[in-house]
Amino acid sequence: MPSDWYAFAALSDARDATESLLRPVDRGRWLRLALIALFVGVGGGVPSGGSNVNVPSGGGGGAPSDFPPPSMPEVGSAVAIVAGVVLLLLLLALVWSLVGAVMEFVLIAGLRDRDVSIREPFRANVRPGLRLFGFRLAVGLVSLLVIGLPLLLVFGVGIGVSPAFLLFLVPLVVLFGIVALVGSVVLGLTTDFVVPTMLVEGSGVLDGWRRLWPTLRAEWKQVGLYVVAKFVLGIAVSLAVSIVVLLAALIVAIPFVLVGGGLFLAVSAAGAAPVGWVIAAVLVALFVLVMIAVGLIVQVPALTFVRYYSLSVLGMLVPELDLVGVERPDDGDDGAETNENGDDGAETNENGDDGAETNENGDAPPSATGVTPAGYRPSSCRRSVVSISGWRA
Repeated sequence: MPSDWYAFAALSDARDATESLLRPVDRGRWLRLALIALFVGVGGGVPSGGSNVNVPSGGGGGAPSDFPPPSMPEVGSAVAIVAGVVLLLLLLALVWSLVGAVMEFVLIAGLRDRDVSIREPFRANVRPGLRLFGFRLAVGLVSLLVIGLPLLLVFGVGIGVSPAFLLFLVPLVVLFGIVALVGSVVLGLTTDFVVPTMLVEGSGVLDGWRRLWPTLRAEWKQVGLYVVAKFVLGIAVSLAVSIVVLLAALIVAIPFVLVGGGLFLAVSAAGAAPVGWVIAAVLVALFVLVMIAVGLIVQVPALTFVRYYSLSVLGMLVPELDLVGVERPDDGDDGAETNENGDDGAETNENGDDGAETNENGDAPPSATGVTPAGYRPSSCRRSVVSISGWRA
């Protein structure tokens, strides 16, 4: 018997949809989903580049005593270099976030159509992606201002580490927690519910929120349980993915260690230790790249399941926005009442006939002759994506 809570009922729909999309295994589809996961589902680490600075040793054997010491770069030049690097990293992060916003629509379109592609959906959804990127940026800036302004006020008045500072610290921590929670919920619901709404109705982010807000407010219990369930599901999925990636890393590391260790020892024994270190560095970099690819592949089923789960809940909340063809729990009952013996609601006469009453001539009523009463809707029908006057084709 299905649960009346959408957060629980959607799990089976998400599982079935995920199996339908990923099985049998289509290598091209998995690789495209892995590429999408790189932008929307995987928080890739930013490699930190370092440069070796050679510091000349003091005291040179034949150098004249009045040889000028090496000049240090000016403070202004150093600040300009640091600012340029920070600006470049910030620009790259913004471009990455913009591509990720467009990829959100590419992913939802692929899950809806059961045909994952990238180039055409990406070109078609650049404008909605820009709107989503702007909304995310605005929410981030507002959160930063709400958190940063109290800090500026506290430190601006010159309060050091003192009892007064501790007095302000507790409400600041509470404020930070509230802002982080609200921002996370808003951005999460935007990704899960508003993005599919924008894709279906061709609206903007704010119009999508206006479209959903009456339903979210009326079904606040369902939405609240979904938020909690999505948080728990995210932890469970992340833990499962981490375990699989760790096991894969141990397996993949074996040939790298054997080959790399053998080459390093052979080259070192030949008296070319620097070459051995170069080979080791190349093998480490290759291992990291392989593990990134493995991590993305492992992420594909998890990302697909989680997104189908969100789309299933959205379809139950708003049938007009059902992209995957779900069945609401309250539509799962066939409406037939059961008697004390567990039989269906059709009453039987003393002769054991079914509950369809007949007139004196033995004719069956219209409902038994195949004529459907007005307003009747089979509750077991499975709704599709197309909505016509509140009906599902």
